Amino acid sequence: MTETKLLNRLGAYLDLSAKRRKKKTDELEKVIRKIRKKEKALIVECRNACKGKKREMMEKRILILHAQRKKGLKALKKIKQK
Repeated sequence: MTETKLLNRLGAYLDLSAKRRKKKTDELEKVIRKIRKKEKALIVECRNACKGKKREMMEKRILILHAQRKKGLKALKKIKQK
């Protein structure tokens, strides 16, 4: 193979990995948005109607969702740096 063909193949391969990263970031952003939306809904629900053990359970779910969202944001930042 000539050098130009090899370079073209290499370029195509690198573009493919960029496309995969873009697709992965888009999917991750969608998931993060859904988690944020669910977290906010739980916060509102907890403020309005929660008492006692139900409130504690809701607060734990909120903390879990918050941690998952932060973990997703960290992963997204790491993917975007590449």
